Amino acid sequence: MTTSQRRWSILVLLVLAAAINGIARQTLSVLSPTMRIGLHLSEHDYANVVAAFLIPYTIMYAVSGWMVDSWGPRLVLAASFTWWSVAGMLTGLSRGAMSLGFYRALLGIGEPGMFPCGIKACAEWFPPRQRASATGALSAGAALGIVVAPSIVALCALSFGWRFAFVIPGMLGLIWVPLWIKIYRNKTPADQRERTKTSLRALLKKRNVWALVLPRLASDPVWYFYLFWLPDYLQRARHLSLHEMAVYGWVPFLFANFGSIAGGAVSDWMVRRGVSPARARARVMITVGCIAPLGAFVGIVHSVVTVIVVTCLVVFLTQVWATNIATLTSELLPLSETGAVIGMMGTLGSLGGVLFAEVLGVLIVRSGYPAAFVVAACLYPVAVVVFTSLVRFQPVPLSAPV
Repeated sequence: MTTSQRRWSILVLLVLAAAINGIARQTLSVLSPTMRIGLHLSEHDYANVVAAFLIPYTIMYAVSGWMVDSWGPRLVLAASFTWWSVAGMLTGLSRGAMSLGFYRALLGIGEPGMFPCGIKACAEWFPPRQRASATGALSAGAALGIVVAPSIVALCALSFGWRFAFVIPGMLGLIWVPLWIKIYRNKTPADQRERTKTSLRALLKKRNVWALVLPRLASDPVWYFYLFWLPDYLQRARHLSLHEMAVYGWVPFLFANFGSIAGGAVSDWMVRRGVSPARARARVMITVGCIAPLGAFVGIVHSVVTVIVVTCLVVFLTQVWATNIATLTSELLPLSETGAVIGMMGTLGSLGGVLFAEVLGVLIVRSGYPAAFVVAACLYPVAVVVFTSLVRFQPVPLSAPV
């Protein structure tokens, strides 16, 4: 297999992996109303279950980043996929809030390896003029999984019961792992050029590390909000049935898929037009921050069609942002540091998700979903202000083949 063939084969596998990952993560939110009844879950119980996933996810994101810098994407992603595939299938054995929270915590331990490994692999194998598009394809894979999840999960639940729906993504994950082991190789030209490790203390002294990490504390909760609460909102506040969720629930996340692809394509186009890679990604992110506040209208408008349209725009923007800030790690920092920094970004982002989940558990009960959408709409402008205040554009050594 030539280098080019292996490069694109790796990307195809990463897209499939992200899609499976997206299905696994979305299963609980699609089944939330059904499981609330079957397992007698209160609003607070559900918020705690979401937090039970996000807390270990938050911790293991940083750990996974350091692991991938040490051992490479091949081993770390294979181990991660095997773990969360089994944990996901075990979720079907839940008998109440405690057991459900425990199995989701196990899932949270395994899932974070997906994106540090995937983004590291894209940075290693793709040159700057293609890197954001490759990262966007990876993010699009996750969005694709979320797109198909409502239909697959709802149909499985209607046909065989909600417990069986948790088995599907786990089985797909276990089938994927041997293919990854066979295709992926850690030894790339980028690996051979950069082997030096940077200590955590040295990383924390870098201004651009904070410019990447701190905005995720504000921006990631928006994605987690739509990911975990949107299916519940559409069913409980907008009165869509489980069958209607199978028909319509996937539409907003289809636009998340488009956002991943478009976000990478636009900034790569700017790079090919002569804009420096880092500045191209930054310009796209600033644009997102200016438009994202429109999400405040989701909880206010009366028409369900309008709700879907505005939601499509917001989730589109979340993935435009995610693709470009992830790609920036290899534009502002050396490749040898990307895994660790991606892990730190994921940890801060997940921490924001945990904190916001707890706020939502109280906010939705006291003020309803409209207030939650207004608060979420304010977060991207905050992230942009933090990013632009801290970032310093500077050349970094070439870290991928041209």
